[in-house]
Amino acid sequence: MLVIDSHTHAFPDGLAEMAVGRLVGREGVRAYYDGTVSGLLGSMALRGVDRSVLAPVATKPSQVRTINDWVMGIGNERIVPLGAMHPDLPDPEEEISRLAAAGVRGIKLHSQNQDFSPEEERMAPIYEAVIRHGMLILFHAGGFVVDEGTDAHPDVFAQMLDDWPGMVCILAHMGGFRYWDEVREHLCGRQVYLDTAYVPGILPDDELLSLIREHGAHRVLFGSDGPWADAGVEIAQLKDIGLTEDELGMILSSNARALFGI
Repeated sequence: MLVIDSHTHAFPDGLAEMAVGRLVGREGVRAYYDGTVSGLLGSMALRGVDRSVLAPVATKPSQVRTINDWVMGIGNERIVPLGAMHPDLPDPEEEISRLAAAGVRGIKLHSQNQDFSPEEERMAPIYEAVIRHGMLILFHAGGFVVDEGTDAHPDVFAQMLDDWPGMVCILAHMGGFRYWDEVREHLCGRQVYLDTAYVPGILPDDELLSLIREHGAHRVLFGSDGPWADAGVEIAQLKDIGLTEDELGMILSSNARALFGI
């Protein structure tokens, strides 16, 4: 069984130290590798991860093409790159088409870092292009360890899913970090994927197991949110919450293999 981490981060070698340093030490956040691609690959080898999905975030429209040039140039079969996108990019269709032509399976969006709400009308050109090219979107969902403020509430994502039923989405952090009661109310059972990034060990085991089963293990992906979490520890925690072997196989492997074409 291939173990696939569907939510990781890395940065170009010259930027990794600064990027990681912005968060390390704040409210207990630590890094489990140095933020480089080589550091990610080394962590994967130590922790038994076979493939990692790399999720870059552009904080400015001017960064989008540069970041995408970098991720498309990584060229390592163990790294599955997503593309960067920004709500204020003037022509998202052009860049999404370029990513699709290169075989990139989707893009990452982060409302806190990019100042948008997922249901806004200005997101329509991005969503239309993603659907047209058969791609997916990984959204940050909910709050964050160092910042509870968010526009990425479960009820907002529910509205977005109603408005864009043809869009394939992954909502990180089990649909909304620290908003899991609202996830149960608005998202459980919907046609949307959730990932486990940074959730095991924070959401109690019995509640995490219940949330997975209420939503359906066939729509849940293992993600570590590395370097901010230890993939090995999170895998061990998932194995210890009471999931069946079939459920674990879906979460750690088969769901991601189908979704990302691995």
